[in-house]
Amino acid sequence: MWIWVARWLVRPGREEAVRQAAENVRRHWQEVSLDVGFDPARNVTVAESDKEIRVGVSEELDATFREEPGEWRYY
Repeated sequence: MWIWVARWLVRPGREEAVRQAAENVRRHWQEVSLDVGFDPARNVTVAESDKEIRVGVSEELDATFREEPGEWRYY
């Protein structure tokens, strides 16, 4: 199960901008995932449909940010 951390509605003429924004967020979470010792391929995902694009993190990665000390707890 994924915890969705960002989502965009895909609107005509804005598809590329939305995909680029999603890619930037995905890349950020992959880097964060590596920083805390998680495998980005298993802990960060992008889901795309005709109407929206979502970026998600694994429940395990989400729990790490929620439960461990540090400033990231407030994302």
